[in-house]
Amino acid sequence: MIEARLQDAKLLSLTSEAQAAAEDGAKLTAQLLAFGRRQPLNPKLMDIGRFVSGFSDLLRRTLGEAIELRTIISGAANEALVDGSQLQNALLNLAINARDAMPRGGRLSIEISRLRLDADYARMYPEIRTGEYVLIAVTDTGVGMSSETKERAFEPFFTTKGMGAGTGLGLSMVYGFAKQSGGLVQLYSEIGQGTSIRIFLPAQKTRSAIDPEPADEGRKPDFPRGFERILVVEDDARVRRVTVSRLLDAGYSVLEASNGIEALALCDENHDIALLFTDVVMPGGMAGDELAHKIRAMRPEIKVLFTSGYAEPTIAGRELAEAGSWLKKPYTARQLAVRLRELLD
Repeated sequence: MIEARLQDAKLLSLTSEAQAAAEDGAKLTAQLLAFGRRQPLNPKLMDIGRFVSGFSDLLRRTLGEAIELRTIISGAANEALVDGSQLQNALLNLAINARDAMPRGGRLSIEISRLRLDADYARMYPEIRTGEYVLIAVTDTGVGMSSETKERAFEPFFTTKGMGAGTGLGLSMVYGFAKQSGGLVQLYSEIGQGTSIRIFLPAQKTRSAIDPEPADEGRKPDFPRGFERILVVEDDARVRRVTVSRLLDAGYSVLEASNGIEALALCDENHDIALLFTDVVMPGGMAGDELAHKIRAMRPEIKVLFTSGYAEPTIAGRELAEAGSWLKKPYTARQLAVRLRELLD
């Protein structure tokens, strides 16, 4: 895109060098991915929930007695075209990683559900294709990952384990399997809070006659609207921008903060905030439940809605579970709009 706008020969030369370097990187990446996906897939139509339940005993033996395994299946229409042996290998890899992250024991949850990812959600994650997916969320209560580790988590041969304890190909193989199956993988993790790996597999369109068609691009969807002022607290700038845009489109007045300290200052300065919409795990030493506790002490009338990428709300603390007002990522614009009206009305 830049090359087409340039006239300077020196700059064109630099652009060509950059493109050549990118092409070299692309070739190397292709070779590594071919290694990670070298076994041909044999996809078959299967009920993902039933399949995972079928080898839960193997997962329990892999985890050991100190780790509790929970399997949560939502709904009955969780069919997808998938290679069963490769899916089993992927989940075993994740179970081994979770076991190593919980040396003193803990809990591993596998949650299976069906959801539609719309264009609105794809604005936050450009690698996502819109459509229906079966989501497999594998969440542990382990030590979590640093930001540096998260950035390299899917990189082939990268490992934080000691010499001889791992090849570093576990997560990269999970990634390769999901991509080759037409899906994707997302990772949520915070130090001391645990890790959640989400595998999205394209669902079979068995409910096409039941589900409504997506709204036309030129027509605004009929979502519940509001007028109140909402304080949005989210450390991921991209997610925060999209959330604020959603709320403005729905008629709300919005204040935004990237951490708890900023949010408390805004709450002190603005006395017309009706609802706090906050992520649960954030950097800076103040989690979402702690922020909610401080704001409720200042302004008891403010409603609170939590959001989290983790499978279970209790992972962030008791108050979140007791409040019961939480929205699990990924969520659609409609889900957010409906939940807001449930709280504010």
